Amino acid sequence: VAATSAPAPAAPKAPAAPSGSFEERVRTKSSPLVRKIAAEQGVEIGALTGSGIAGRVTRKDLDAYLTSRPAGSAAPAAAPVSVSHAPSDSHGPAATPWAGDIVEPMSKIRKLTSEHMSLARRVAAHVTTLWEVDLTRVARVRAAVRKDFEAQSGQKLTYLPFILQAVCQQLKRHPMINTAVSGENLIYRKQINLGIAVALEPTGLIVPVLKHADELSLTGLTRGVNDLAGRARSKKLSPTDVQDATFTISNPGTFGSLTGTPIIPVGTTAILCLGAIEKRPKVITGADGEDTIAIRTCAYFSLSFDHKVIDGADADRFMGDIKKALESVTEAVV
Repeated sequence: VAATSAPAPAAPKAPAAPSGSFEERVRTKSSPLVRKIAAEQGVEIGALTGSGIAGRVTRKDLDAYLTSRPAGSAAPAAAPVSVSHAPSDSHGPAATPWAGDIVEPMSKIRKLTSEHMSLARRVAAHVTTLWEVDLTRVARVRAAVRKDFEAQSGQKLTYLPFILQAVCQQLKRHPMINTAVSGENLIYRKQINLGIAVALEPTGLIVPVLKHADELSLTGLTRGVNDLAGRARSKKLSPTDVQDATFTISNPGTFGSLTGTPIIPVGTTAILCLGAIEKRPKVITGADGEDTIAIRTCAYFSLSFDHKVIDGADADRFMGDIKKALESVTEAVV
């Protein structure tokens, strides 16, 4: 009997492309390297199931598909499509330069920021709640311990570590805020990793991540923030330094901004914005019930949260507890 060879196993099929144009755009949001390899191998990225944030197709996803596909089964390359006049998904219709205008290509970090912000705005139902926080007690504690703290630690003591400490405490009490969305599942993060937005010179922004921030003392928080900010500005951050944030803090108050409505980074469900710290006249009710006007050190805090998974009441309880913690701080936190 003549031997017959077993039929070759059928090539694994990539999952069918999603019918919704939004989902397809999200899936094709992959890195330039992944898109280049996919094009060379004749793979339609929009037809693959991505394991990255919001279904993003990663290099690992593409390599796994190419490894499992038998040799010679590459799909023919698609005919090139002219996109010179097509509107950009991230930027909208292309603007036309006028006489005297300067046209400058976007930097790599600006292009990445543009793509990330556009995606982040689409995948989350943004809502912002605004609170005024009295930081007078923080100011007094800081003034009382500042000299000894800086002598012992060698670090400048600002208001930020006090705020980070209060945030970590309340993220533990309000785990709903320290979450991520995975399809139809909600992931409650055990780790508290704080993304700290850092402005770069002359322009640009990067968000290094302070890992396990809840395990750090006030001194540890100060050292960690100063180290990340310094390495960010000197361009010495590693890829792992900007990954795995579970909650983000933006501090435009350092530039004098009173408040803001920040965009929630993809992979998280909330971001806290810190406004400028300044002295304001406030009405204070004394123990005798009498009202007086006093000068207090205050700031506006705003929380942008994803209303798909966080209710307004949960967001406000979280903010209310941060306010209480900071308004009742003592030297014991140092």
